Amino acid sequence: MKKSKFLFSTLFFSTLLLAACGNDEEASGTKQEEAPAQAEETQTANDEVETETEEQDAGEQPQGDNETLNPFIAEDSEGNVEILYTNKDPQYTHDMEGFKVSVDEYQLVKVTDVNEYSTIYFDDQVDGYVVTAKVTIENGTDKPMYYNNSHRIQLSNDLDYIPSDWKAFVPEDQQIFKIKKNQDDISLFEAGEKVTGLLTFKMTNEDFEKLKSVKPKYVIEGGAAENSDFSGSISGNSPSYDFIYNDEQAETTASQPQFFQDRLTSDNWADKKMIFEKANINDTKKIGDVNVTVEGVQYTEVIPTEANKEMFSDFGDSGVAALTVKVKIDNGSTTPVSINNLGTILNVDDNRVRVLSQGMAEPRDPATIAAGETGEKLHVFLFRKDEFGLYKKFVMEFGPFYAENGEQAFKGRTAEFTLPR
Repeated sequence: MKKSKFLFSTLFFSTLLLAACGNDEEASGTKQEEAPAQAEETQTANDEVETETEEQDAGEQPQGDNETLNPFIAEDSEGNVEILYTNKDPQYTHDMEGFKVSVDEYQLVKVTDVNEYSTIYFDDQVDGYVVTAKVTIENGTDKPMYYNNSHRIQLSNDLDYIPSDWKAFVPEDQQIFKIKKNQDDISLFEAGEKVTGLLTFKMTNEDFEKLKSVKPKYVIEGGAAENSDFSGSISGNSPSYDFIYNDEQAETTASQPQFFQDRLTSDNWADKKMIFEKANINDTKKIGDVNVTVEGVQYTEVIPTEANKEMFSDFGDSGVAALTVKVKIDNGSTTPVSINNLGTILNVDDNRVRVLSQGMAEPRDPATIAAGETGEKLHVFLFRKDEFGLYKKFVMEFGPFYAENGEQAFKGRTAEFTLPR
């Protein structure tokens, strides 16, 4: 019998390839943890505004398309403010089961010759950059909800980002936590409440230059909850959007394929080139009382970003390929089902190899699908690019599901899907 083939990435990824004795003899293996044992998990645009060559006076307010979204930056910093880019309809939204957060508009400005106090925001330099986002929070539920309203502009990966700030360079009458109804609890939003205010992101010159070397993302964090300790909070897949900061980048981004938001894409671990995709597959199978539907597949070449090359170091010099499968899960049962610990395996060329899904490259949320609810799962399978080119037939063995107590649900049943290739 042939030896089982194992490929392990030093930091994050492991690809398990189990060779088979023959087409009729199925190789077996145990589903591993989503991360290898030796590694721990760490945690779009309007026209670019042309500006005059001379610096704008702090008291001057541009008109029309050059209107300043946040005049308080100039007032508070005593600096000169130059508008670099305005996006009046970014369409960044996050709906957490009726608790909705949206970015209605944002603006990027350059600030120079700030007062001494403001240098603390720019690494003790007298100039820097500020992004102001106009944000609306609407509690569309029938109960009070807690939410911290955390946003971030992500740079090279999920650990390298610019956090939002609800106070710095924001006037008090637009600080969301000071203009919402409940002033006794900073994070409590009343049932039916809707409030609009500003958030800012401060960037040093170094941060701004880094935007040009990465594909920055705007992320709206989840975490709405019915209680102050945020237990059982609603995250969903905290959405990640392309952060547009000039016209040229906007055009480039608009011309690119819309990749599924696995963590390779959402966390800037890698760039992708589309090899093949198919949408609207809509192949449905049943596992117990749960309908599982394969909606689409994307086969891509994966090009690790400079900051994340080590994560893929053990996939060889030929490069990395990925298959991302978009699955809709309709839980018609009476109990929640977990989708973070599925035992899904990809059967390649009638057991030529069997490949485990890469949990580390899949969105963390939602972790479970509640009874009677519908959710989405993205399964990711990684390959050495030279070996991927040899494969012809992919069958995804989806499941089994696990219950909240950790035991297999629906008697350990799985569902097979022959994927377009």
